[in-house]
Amino acid sequence: MFSFFKFLQNSLKDLKKNKGLWFTILGVLSIAGIFLCLYILTHLTENVSKDVYQNISTNYVKNYKNRVLKKEENFKKILLTLRTNNFLIDNIEKNDLIAVGNKISEYNVNFRKTGFETLQISFYPILNQVNQYRNSINSVISSKAKAYGVEVLQDGIFYVYIEPILKDDILIGILELREEIQNFKQEYSRDDTIFLVLLEERMLNQLSIKARNGKYRKVLDSIYVEELKYDGQFFGKIIESGKEEYKNLLDIGYSVDDTYFRAAHKLSDINGNIIGVIVLGETVAGSGAFVNIVDNMTKTVTTVALGLVISILLFMF
Repeated sequence: MFSFFKFLQNSLKDLKKNKGLWFTILGVLSIAGIFLCLYILTHLTENVSKDVYQNISTNYVKNYKNRVLKKEENFKKILLTLRTNNFLIDNIEKNDLIAVGNKISEYNVNFRKTGFETLQISFYPILNQVNQYRNSINSVISSKAKAYGVEVLQDGIFYVYIEPILKDDILIGILELREEIQNFKQEYSRDDTIFLVLLEERMLNQLSIKARNGKYRKVLDSIYVEELKYDGQFFGKIIESGKEEYKNLLDIGYSVDDTYFRAAHKLSDINGNIIGVIVLGETVAGSGAFVNIVDNMTKTVTTVALGLVISILLFMF
């Protein structure tokens, strides 16, 4: 060990005598060290940016799920007013479908008058039932348990709340409250964010010809969008970015380009089947956008680091 240190000491003395070689080695080591520090700094900054983007994406999805839960609570409250309406319940028990239908119509008219255009109540009688209903209604009839979630129906994509009406533990009818999923777009617009629903091609057959033809546009592969109901520039950028970028969006959960930040969440229906994708996002234009602040931070750190390298090199030579 002593011999090794002695060897190093002698080598340094020899190098210092050859000043050209000595300064060349010092210069090379200094430059290598600077670029190593630059790489580490840039790498750390990029990792921080990715973590921030991931957190934004997670918060977007969490916010969406909270909105879905809030909608469920609101549906419960509305249906509670129906279940506590003695006139309605008495006529359901008597199987007076005309009186029940008139009362339900009153509620639906009031919804439209107050601006809830796609909010609608439906009643499904149980006594003297002849026709089978759709699977979700039949499931509630069999289980006597409520159900809530997304369904692709003939006239669109809806959040539905299906509740059995019991009298002395006997099922006497089914009440359903539904609202178009597209209504979330208005809520997000108020927060300066963007809401988009992409539907799997296989689900288009659930829609009526009137609700489907000429209204849905292919985005990528087997994914479609109801063109007139959503932001054309937003889904247009997804089309422009291509299949690989869309796949990354689904795999990573977010994507960023020069126009938008996007977060993706797979959409499941009331039975738990994946039927499409919810894409949430915001524009990155303007220094006030948080996503843009992160991007500017990364660019600033890189610029400062490069400036530092150039300054040191000029000082050395």
